[in-house]
Amino acid sequence: MNTTVSTGARRPGPGTRAPRLPAPRRGDPRRGDPRRGEQRRPGRRPLDPGRAEAAALPIRPARLASRGARRHASRTTFILLVLAMLGCGLVCLLVINTTLAAASIQISNLQRENTQESQQVQELQQQVSADRSANSIEQRALRLGLRPQQTLNFVNLRTGRRYTMPARVPGVAAVPGYTP
Repeated sequence: MNTTVSTGARRPGPGTRAPRLPAPRRGDPRRGDPRRGEQRRPGRRPLDPGRAEAAALPIRPARLASRGARRHASRTTFILLVLAMLGCGLVCLLVINTTLAAASIQISNLQRENTQESQQVQELQQQVSADRSANSIEQRALRLGLRPQQTLNFVNLRTGRRYTMPARVPGVAAVPGYTP
């Protein structure tokens, strides 16, 4: 079995044409469209028609190697994308959880303040009702130096006459806050 190794690029001899490269298929992202000036292989210079025959041999192994590298790169990109999405999801969950915990603490503090203030309102209402009683008013009046009047004075507004009556009528029970 004979094996020949090419050490350089062969040029076509006089009178022979260089073999034509296959036309790129439309929609194939790995091949460019030469009519639009795109390169055939990304990252390399466009092929020279004079060197087409020499360059035709190493294209297949490079293409196969690039397919494997691209498949590996696309898998890596996909895995990184999935990991990034999972990381973003975890960060979002952490932010939401922290926000809800802070809001829960704030709600419990507000409820505690509300119960304390409602108890204070109830105490004030009890104090007001106790201070409105006749006995309480009489005690405060005595502390201020006020004494009950022995005779009551009445004025008739139509006639302008003044009448006096004793504050206590004999035989009638005295009721605090009531004047006959």
